Amino acid sequence: MNSIGTSQQRGREEEFDVLVVGSGIAGLSYVLDLIARRPGIRIALVTKDVVGEGNSRYAQGGIASVARSDDSIEQHVQDTLAAGDGLCHEKSVREILERAPACMERLIERGVPFDRGGGGEAFDLTLEGGHSRRRIYHAGDRTGAAIIDTLVARVRASAEVQLFEGYTAVSLIVQTPKHVPGGRSEVLGAYMLEGQNGVIHALTARATVLATGGAGKVYRYTSNSEFATGDGLAMSYRAGARLGNLEFFQFHPTLLFHSEVNNFLITEALRGEGGYLCLPNSGERFMKRHQPEHMELATRDKVVRGIFTEMERGGYDHVYLDVRHLGSEKLESHFPLIVSTLAKLGIDPRREMIPVVPAAHYLCGGVLTDPSGRSDLSRLFVIGESAFTGLHGANRLASNSLLEGAVMAALAAEASVECLDEPLQTRRSLGWDSPGRIDDRRASQLNSHWRGLRNEMTSYAGIVRTEAGLRDLLEMIAARRGMIEEYYWSHWVSRELIELRDIALVAELIATAALHRRESRGGHYREDYPDPVPNTQDTVFRKQEEYPISTSHFERPRA
Repeated sequence: MNSIGTSQQRGREEEFDVLVVGSGIAGLSYVLDLIARRPGIRIALVTKDVVGEGNSRYAQGGIASVARSDDSIEQHVQDTLAAGDGLCHEKSVREILERAPACMERLIERGVPFDRGGGGEAFDLTLEGGHSRRRIYHAGDRTGAAIIDTLVARVRASAEVQLFEGYTAVSLIVQTPKHVPGGRSEVLGAYMLEGQNGVIHALTARATVLATGGAGKVYRYTSNSEFATGDGLAMSYRAGARLGNLEFFQFHPTLLFHSEVNNFLITEALRGEGGYLCLPNSGERFMKRHQPEHMELATRDKVVRGIFTEMERGGYDHVYLDVRHLGSEKLESHFPLIVSTLAKLGIDPRREMIPVVPAAHYLCGGVLTDPSGRSDLSRLFVIGESAFTGLHGANRLASNSLLEGAVMAALAAEASVECLDEPLQTRRSLGWDSPGRIDDRRASQLNSHWRGLRNEMTSYAGIVRTEAGLRDLLEMIAARRGMIEEYYWSHWVSRELIELRDIALVAELIATAALHRRESRGGHYREDYPDPVPNTQDTVFRKQEEYPISTSHFERPRA
């Protein structure tokens, strides 16, 4: 182990027209939509790994949009409002869902190979929990990969885009209100770490777009990729943007339970096609005790709590999904990825049941924005899972997430054009200043917080929560954050440290919001407050103090 006493090297300062952080469906669609509006524009696209790697790629089920004559936008709206359990913003819901068919046309025109029906003309639409009609476009059980591969090919072929692969966003570059007409803080770009612990670059732009995805890595079991560490949420919060409804973290009912593979999702579409949830000892379909009307097709929050209750009651570490009765032909033709992946692990879903466990899947809250991604901060747009538009309310309707990312991308491309004709007025040097040493021993010790933090969040702020548990959790997180912040401000930064710092802050915000909401609703269940309260409001808060530990105050939602 070594300790080096030199300052972390400053990288270059480079200005673009637009800086996009994240390369899922929201970030990639935004880039292509903006190029269509402004050919020749200079775009920096930053991603932690290769472009296209992240949660969107692993979405199996599909993307929701009305397409059949027995369906309607109004019915899609009503299904979304019902799933959102009283906290959807109806205006946002309608604006996003009304644009869904046009969004699907763009994806189809760009070459996404959605499955078609037997005649080769109409699309083969599936059904998922919470939907009253078949409206889920899919490409087998690899829908996310089919979409992302198509968009990545187009982005890589675009002369307007400069890719920064293997870069991690450290923090937003913010100009204070006293230097900005109108008194709003202005985002000038972001600091980016190259590689694991390399140089820090300052990338500036006339518009900054965060499409950084969710924060599933805050929990022990998650369907999310290793990059889902809440970076966009944490950066926006530290910069002064408002965040909302972070307590509503949707857990997916069926993650594969396996000792070697810990983030493989068993798609909702299997239950949509008739799969059963069963107890390990008896094979009993237990959802009849929890949701007798909808059974396995109830909304995700209700299915998850049913599974959790049975696991706790019976002392099980998992339950089973039984799809044997669907038949080999259907499983092999509609779900080839699942069949092949399970086969490699010695599981044959055509002949045996699949062990599953609930897992953190989707954050329904985020940075407060309108459907166009406009945030509280000038020149900052947030789109996709990082944004809180009010579409999802307290619980996301299945397959509305990819749709939200694509629709927000189109709206943000239209809205952000107005920033491009306004030159930046930088009032200070943007060079990174890091006090400077590497302490490998201490860095290794701090990284051990990852395991403890994720286990604590799962136990105290997971599917079932209590006031006593949340207060204990916040004390533990505060102690961890104190150590993490002290190290951050006095040492070189690495990707692991940035992600740990971000996820610890997001954990604190989730737990704080969960403590504040004394009711049960959607994806938030308080055992000590099991009933919903009338006239409920969004949980909205903003940073009040600086280092070492940020504090928040709660506000009423925006008008």
